[in-house]
Amino acid sequence: MTGVYAIEKECFHDPYPIEFLEHLIKTENSRFYVATQAGRIVGYAVATASGREGHVVSVAVDPSHRRMGMGAGLLASVTCKLVEAGVDRIHLEVRKGNRPAIFFYERMGFQRFSEIKRYYPDGEDAWVLTRQAESSHSEYQ
Repeated sequence: MTGVYAIEKECFHDPYPIEFLEHLIKTENSRFYVATQAGRIVGYAVATASGREGHVVSVAVDPSHRRMGMGAGLLASVTCKLVEAGVDRIHLEVRKGNRPAIFFYERMGFQRFSEIKRYYPDGEDAWVLTRQAESSHSEYQ
């Protein structure tokens, strides 16, 4: 857990509390993936499913390991699990000012759907991005 939390703190201005991440590991175990290199956690992704709707809660990769395909692999893995769970659509939230993340998600097939004003604790707005779930697990592996 400490490795996941270290990535969380490194990647986000407002990291999820460690208790929330522990809860996700317990409740979403089959949809919680970690990437390791030399035995060290360098990224993670987690998603939830509710009925026909999937939600990517978080994708985080250590800055020194970005642009190596880890984020794409992690997102493809959780997307595959969401497809297996029978979801039709997948959504996520991303800071409007996080252009690299927006570009990454759009490259992975997500499109801007709506916005949420003052979504983040510091008051920044979020884009809600969405995509169809069908066959998305095979497109990026």
